[in-house]
Amino acid sequence: MMMTFKFGSIRNNLHYKGALLYAFFIPLHPKMATLAIIIWLFLSMISYKSGNVVKNKFLWLLPLFYVSYAVGFLNSGISDYGFIESKLSLLAFPVLFFIHDYSLQQRMDMLRALVAGLTLAGFVCLLVATYRSTSIENGIFVFQANVLSGKGFVESIMYGGNYFFGRHFSIFHQTVYFALYLCIGIAVLMFRPNEFKPLLRIVLIMFFLALLFLISNKASFIALVMVLQMLLFFSTYSVRQKVRGLAISIAVTLLFVFGNPRAREAIRKVVVDGITINKNERYGFGTRLLSWDAAFNLIQQKPILGYGHENTQKQLNTYYLKNNYTFALKESYNAHNLWLQSWLENGIVAVLLLLCVFSVLFSKSVGSPLFLSFVLILLVNSIFEGMFNRFSGISFVSFICCYIMTNPKKGGVVDEA
Repeated sequence: MMMTFKFGSIRNNLHYKGALLYAFFIPLHPKMATLAIIIWLFLSMISYKSGNVVKNKFLWLLPLFYVSYAVGFLNSGISDYGFIESKLSLLAFPVLFFIHDYSLQQRMDMLRALVAGLTLAGFVCLLVATYRSTSIENGIFVFQANVLSGKGFVESIMYGGNYFFGRHFSIFHQTVYFALYLCIGIAVLMFRPNEFKPLLRIVLIMFFLALLFLISNKASFIALVMVLQMLLFFSTYSVRQKVRGLAISIAVTLLFVFGNPRAREAIRKVVVDGITINKNERYGFGTRLLSWDAAFNLIQQKPILGYGHENTQKQLNTYYLKNNYTFALKESYNAHNLWLQSWLENGIVAVLLLLCVFSVLFSKSVGSPLFLSFVLILLVNSIFEGMFNRFSGISFVSFICCYIMTNPKKGGVVDEA
């Protein structure tokens, strides 16, 4: 009888263990996160009870987005079914959050698992960067962080050739996605102070900020500034304390912008050259302008139905070739904007669905600074990256969307996850 009771108790919480598994592994590697989703689905099926389903109409939005990809696929006339697998997160996470209800404590534990995974991922990145940068030559210890010889330390940072900066540092994910995860982690640490020991919380915030500095993703800098301002706005501090906090946030922002060679160079280019199209641009914001220019022009030609998922990149590459956007063509850049990319692939319906998703997220975030910070972070990143083009983006965005949409508390709750 006792064994039956214990087995039943364990079985009832298997879905919760699966959720923790995904939250912990998503910062570490896409393949590990994929395996975690499969395990989560399997455990959820085992512990499924019909009375535990979450009847939430908003969970249909992501599957509808998946349907829009299917329609775009049929419209393109291409017989590559790769999108079925690459976009499955739009179906998997609504199912996971539909068949089980998660308590407030379980939901907070998911965020704690995410913070733990980020911490481990950050340490691994630092260890690997250190290992790659050190060697022993003729019995002498040598530290060489530059990837390419003949480049100075600062120059190697600016142009993505340093083991401690940018894509060479972020070994598990593209920099934009690792930075996205870190911003979410920082928001959790800032808006849920009671969930972590004070000293540990401060150390982790500083560690995550340092990681963001090394990753050097400019969208994350913008998102970080917004999170810091939100923290001040929603805090119960006195006016003097808020002014002091504002000064600190400005100092941190200036440190990130002018202390980071890549960010400093990006600002210098904008100030000197303005926001103009440079066909030979190879780095930073200038490459985004090339992608956006191509996307806007292609959308004007086919605004209603779009080009379909598989055909969109071919159309972009054709535009790059026609207009001599050499580096954009070489790297086969997508639109680097979730809204433009979705419009190109699936037409105006996809944009309307995105508007619905973000409208719901904002409405569900009323009264919760943590959720509002999540939504703003996603919104900022959606402007600079087509987040549904890679598993690292589409799975995490789907997870956060379903997490917020199924929040058991109504608006007005500030301190509950």
